[in-house]
Amino acid sequence: MKNGLFKYMVGVMLMFSASVVLADGFDEIVNALKSTNAKEVTKFLNSTVELTINDNEGVYSKQQAEIMIKNFLLNNQPKNIAIQHRGSSGQSAKYAIANYETAQGKFRVYIFMKDSGSGMLVHEMRFEKE
Repeated sequence: MKNGLFKYMVGVMLMFSASVVLADGFDEIVNALKSTNAKEVTKFLNSTVELTINDNEGVYSKQQAEIMIKNFLLNNQPKNIAIQHRGSSGQSAKYAIANYETAQGKFRVYIFMKDSGSGMLVHEMRFEKE
């Protein structure tokens, strides 16, 4: 009986720790991009974000970035998008690189998140045509 309870507890702890590792926001952002939902992407943006879409780059407010991302998604409907790499760097920063396929071609998407005190938020996002 004790052995069974121990195995159950270890299993619960492993499932909990796996869900904490996966809860970085990247999967939710990719799902929002897949569904062309710029408003959902915006939920993960810092109040200002460095945004690059092809050769157009700058620092934009959250509202400006939403409009730009929405226009990009409308003009580049995704056929497939998948995270290829995730990592972390100093000072509670995380990044992900995704491949974004459309009928117009392929893009590489870079997402850089930092802990902003109220959780991980996107500080930089780039859509670069391959």
